[in-house]
Amino acid sequence: MTDSLAAREGRCASTDRRSFLKRSTLAAASVTVVSPHVLGGPGKTPPSDQFRFAQIGVGGQGARDVRHLIRAGGTPVALCDVDVQRAGKTFCKHPDAERFTDYRVMLDQFDKEFDAVVISTPDHTHAAIGLAAMRYGKHVYMQCPMARTFDEVQRLQTAASESGLIVQAGNQGHTSLSMRVFEDFLQRGSLGEIQSVHCWTNRPAWPQGMPTVPTSTSAPISLDWDLWLGPAADRPFSKSYLPVTWRGWWDFGTGALGDMGCHLLDPAFTTLGLQLPSNITADCESAASVSYPVWSEIEMSFDPTDVCPGGLKLTWHDGGKQPETPTIIADETTGEPGYSADESGCMIVGDKMTLVGSPLATEPDQMPQIVAVASEDDQELAEARQAARQAARQRVAQLSNQENATPQSTYQQWIQSVREGRSDAHAKDLKTAGTMTQAALLGCIATRFPGETLRWDNAQQKFAGSSIANSFLSFEPREGHSFEA
Repeated sequence: MTDSLAAREGRCASTDRRSFLKRSTLAAASVTVVSPHVLGGPGKTPPSDQFRFAQIGVGGQGARDVRHLIRAGGTPVALCDVDVQRAGKTFCKHPDAERFTDYRVMLDQFDKEFDAVVISTPDHTHAAIGLAAMRYGKHVYMQCPMARTFDEVQRLQTAASESGLIVQAGNQGHTSLSMRVFEDFLQRGSLGEIQSVHCWTNRPAWPQGMPTVPTSTSAPISLDWDLWLGPAADRPFSKSYLPVTWRGWWDFGTGALGDMGCHLLDPAFTTLGLQLPSNITADCESAASVSYPVWSEIEMSFDPTDVCPGGLKLTWHDGGKQPETPTIIADETTGEPGYSADESGCMIVGDKMTLVGSPLATEPDQMPQIVAVASEDDQELAEARQAARQAARQRVAQLSNQENATPQSTYQQWIQSVREGRSDAHAKDLKTAGTMTQAALLGCIATRFPGETLRWDNAQQKFAGSSIANSFLSFEPREGHSFEA
């Protein structure tokens, strides 16, 4: 459960699971020693002035999230991970934070000590943890995708709306300057009438296309496999599932589309006002019952919006598949970069101009370098490029020169909204993130039916005439885990 002894000794303790559990038992049997971060005290920020958060999943992406939250003004007071060895570096860096292996124990025994929960776990556990945190009245930041199934995303959105809690999807590029450039082009009508959208990624960077479940192997002693499974059905451990490769298995991940689509689809969903697709057709290597395909190209048809009155077709490409993109030559005079499709991107095609770029950014205030436009009208193209650069520079100046400028990252925005109690500030972004995630998950389901067009009935929230496809919209968590809000 906790490791107060390590905090008392003020040193990095071993992360071997046996010694960790032994120390945890001793700590539970002794007088509880509360971390200085919780109590404040000399030289410490008092609890009333802190943004105290609990981090669930602290290896890999979770370790990066802890660093970003601290930079944004947060204080980690509890760290939870089912693999104490993988979590070891983060545990050692924050000896004052209480340690847990089971998030349910953390919420039950330590919930009064933190304000919010950050979820950086595999996709299949997002909804169970997020809904549990909201049941305890905690604000939530969760990594993308929001959940593994359509129904889970719906439950998270409903719980956030009804509770008034502030839930933030970890779509970091949404606040980037590259996204502002996408918005600027669309708002000014530079592209003309939108004709199509293409999004692509070079992922998966992990195995996919496996035809059968993997051979069982012995689990590392540092890992609690039962807790890692969470709401998923019980099964033997296999090294083919961890640490990153879970993304390629249907029961745990969402494939390349779920992993990267929730970032790369963002410019289209945010600027074009897309809702859920009406028709989805997937082309992929083969249908697999246990894993995602090695590659896929998925075409989604969307009903008309204010920005796209004629409707829209969006095509997703992964596994090395890419659309044909315009050749854009670097302009050395103005510093305008050239462009190639590279590893990932989003291309919005208009009848006047095509915009190609990526919402991905190392830092939210990073000047857009991978944003380019193509047009047959050289003068129009030059003016559009100049306007985009100027808009980006003005945004940088605004954020740099204003003492109380709007936070630039999703982490900062989330913390500020929580501190100010502004759940409305995130309502629209969460709805967009939820819709985008659900669209991606419908695309994932379509890869089970290659070549077949699935029709989505939005009023009924199900596929029309396909009970088999509908069976993948949700699943029942195993005993001990809940999707109830």
